[in-house]
This record gives sequence, structure tokens and C-alpha cells, in this order.
Amino acid sequence: MRRFIDLHAHTTCSDGSMTPSEVVELAARKRLAAVAITDHDTVNGIEEALDAGKKFGIRVVPGIELSTKYENKSVHLVGLLPDVNSPVLQEIMQAIVRARIERNEKMFGALRNLGYPVDPEEYGVGEDTVVTRGLVGQMLVDRGHFKSVQETFDVLLNSGKPAYFPKWSPASPDGIRLLHEAGATVCIAHYHKIYKNDLYESRRVAEELLAAGADGLEVRYSDFMQEHQRIAEELAEQYHCLRSGGSDFHGKIKPGLHLGTGYGHLRVPYEYLEKIDEFRRKRAEI
Repeated sequence: MRRFIDLHAHTTCSDGSMTPSEVVELAARKRLAAVAITDHDTVNGIEEALDAGKKFGIRVVPGIELSTKYENKSVHLVGLLPDVNSPVLQEIMQAIVRARIERNEKMFGALRNLGYPVDPEEYGVGEDTVVTRGLVGQMLVDRGHFKSVQETFDVLLNSGKPAYFPKWSPASPDGIRLLHEAGATVCIAHYHKIYKNDLYESRRVAEELLAAGADGLEVRYSDFMQEHQRIAEELAEQYHCLRSGGSDFHGKIKPGLHLGTGYGHLRVPYEYLEKIDEFRRKRAEI
């Protein structure tokens, strides 16, 4: 019987709606062979997830989704199996979180002025939670201002909208290097979103980052169309790199998107994780 995994999932430590242990329990109920916890710019949920993995009998892969910039475009890097106590990792996470806090203060001020007051403390967001735009969007939905998180982005939170403010992120090559220094295996997340309306340019950036040292990329992802997956597979073959994949599960923040299966057709084979394990063993022997 073929086994499947999910190497891209979020929890309440960033902008997911389920706790780390709840995500792990859900993965076990879905009979996944492994699940990676990859919260935005934090590893705060890893210890809880690992404990839950022992309880529910499922492999938990520690991870992080690091925010970076390339050509002033947002590029997310999934770092799998880092040393979560690495000083390098702790330092870059703190720098990104400080930048988020500065951005969020401006965003919350703009939202108040626009008649959409939101307060993370009133929402019950803890100190260890990384507050992303997705989480702010969910706050606005929960308060009845909008019908969906996507609508909050379309009206307020996307670039060019009245409550959008950019934030600092490390350059993508620096992010790759820092994640490597922290012991992580680095995969480019959802490459097709880099240049949202230009798949050719997105492919070019993915190629340049693979050449710059990224270990692999997601070749299976929830909203990949056939062309997206074809290009991802071509890149994996061309650069002889690792394949990864996942749902990008966020719970209720992304309605209809399910852990392990995405929008219904996603399947990430366990062989991908086996190849990552093999890659790491060989690198450790060098």
C-alpha cells in the first residue's frame, strides 16, 4: 500500500487555525505517514508537534517557512529538519518577526482609520504567534467585516491596497545560506506564486535559486495546475534536485483546502521524504 505525506502545514503558531498537536492528530486520522510543521518564520510549534507525533504514532518533520525577497518579490523557502535551537535560525527568525511587528503596527493603524479596528490581543493571539496578513484577514472575517480571507486581501491587504505595507525580509540567497547553516534542507515553496501573473518569470527565479543552492522545490502543491506541475518536474530533472510537496494547510483560513489532499487531488508520496533523508545522510558523511 502506497504511503502519502504532507510537507507543508501551518498551525496557530503562525496563521493556521489548529494547534500543532491538532494538526498532527488530524494527519494521523488521515493516515498520512508523515507531516511537516512549517509555520511562517517560527519553530515555536515544533516541540508540541513532536510530542503529539509520539502520542499518535506518526512521523513529524520539523520545519519552517522562511519569508525572503528576490527581485523585490516574495519568495518562501521551506526549511525541513533544521536544528530548531540553532543560534543562526533564532537570529534570523527574530529579525523577521521584528520586521513583521513594525509592519503590523502600520497595518493596524491603517485599518483603524479605515473603520476596521482589530486587536490581536483581544483576538487571543499569544506572544509566540507570528501575526501574518492571513491571520489579520481571518480576524476581519471573524468580526463580520468580510466573507472570506481572500476578500480582505483583495480589498485591503494586498500590495497597492490601503492597508498594505511592505516588510523587510532577507534576500533569498541569504535565506538559503542561513537555513543551511541551521542544518535545514531547503526547498522553494509554491514557485508559481513568485511572479503571480508570469509563469515564465517564476520559473526563471526558481532556476536561479536552485543554481544558488536551494536543495529542491515543491513539485506537488494544492493549487498547481497541470502546467505548474509539469514545469516543476522539469526543473527537478534539470537540476537533479529534491522533490517536496504539501497542501499549505491553514485550517479554516483556507476553506476547502485539506491536510494531505489539498483541494482533493493532491498526493505527496512518501518516497519524497525518503529521498530527503538519503540526501541528508550523504551530506552528513561528506
